[in-house]
Amino acid sequence: MTFIGVRRWFSRIAFVLGTALMVASCTKPEPTPQKFGGTWTLSLGDRVFLVLEVTENGDKIGGDLTHPEHFQIDGAGSLFSKISPNVVSETITSASIKEDLLRFSTASSKDPSDITNYELAITGKDRASLKIVDVPFEAWPIARVPSGENATVFTGWEAGKIYPDSASAVSSPEMQKIYEEDQKPRQNPAELTPARWAVIDREDSERRKQTARLLAEGQLHSGEDFTRAAFVFQHGSTPDDYLLAHTLAMVAVAKGDRTALWIGTATLDRYLHSIAKPQIYGTQFKTGPDASQEPFDRKLISDSLRRELGVPSIAAQKDQQKFFLEQSKPAPGKP
Repeated sequence: MTFIGVRRWFSRIAFVLGTALMVASCTKPEPTPQKFGGTWTLSLGDRVFLVLEVTENGDKIGGDLTHPEHFQIDGAGSLFSKISPNVVSETITSASIKEDLLRFSTASSKDPSDITNYELAITGKDRASLKIVDVPFEAWPIARVPSGENATVFTGWEAGKIYPDSASAVSSPEMQKIYEEDQKPRQNPAELTPARWAVIDREDSERRKQTARLLAEGQLHSGEDFTRAAFVFQHGSTPDDYLLAHTLAMVAVAKGDRTALWIGTATLDRYLHSIAKPQIYGTQFKTGPDASQEPFDRKLISDSLRRELGVPSIAAQKDQQKFFLEQSKPAPGKP
């Protein structure tokens, strides 16, 4: 969805000093507490996308809203692209306050008849959300900058990039540790006994709980984080585990980790098998003497599409099957 020609936003902020009683000690007047007043910013990574400056004097609200003139937003309102370097502003023309909610309207600097309605809701200390009324996506999280600091809309956006730019996101050390613990016992699967698998299953369950907590707390940021989380949930035990793993892989790819393409296919195949449907990529081989891939719909996905996703062709999968069959045969002299 595209939100173009966005409105004026505040250029400068004025803090209103409260009336102070004159005392013999000449105490300096204290500023009137500002619930909404100040400079608020929406940042995409470390770049300021939007600056909202609010002046608050009792129940009187003024200010401006500044942002890029043109940009494109995804359906959720969280990914921004095709951001223009030109900046436009909107001026607050009317406002009303109800507890922690400020409703206000703005007029475009280019067309005063172009009115936009907003809601600013306080969510914490110097934290708020900004929603464009009647636009079907989530409110944007904004933060109030410290008093005395300036904020300017960034103008060096790259036309081909999607923001926030997750390439610079720092991966979670805790997620890395969980992933390494997930992978370590699986290095030599032929040596794993049923008793050892039972222990791994219990450990897998705990690792899924730890990963779910990181997800709930918003601690995963990089494509690498989400790829690792996908592997953890791929080792789940229910269709929902596999479907969540597939979703995590999609997020990883969206954040720039193309290596997650394979785990995306594997998790979908595993989900399909778990609900008694044919897999479509051919990533899943049953263990045992037949190394079967069945049920398997080999016609839906072409080899050219498999290649795009990092999945072996049907012919290469037959070679894999032969390898797995050889690996499953008992060593000479063993039953």
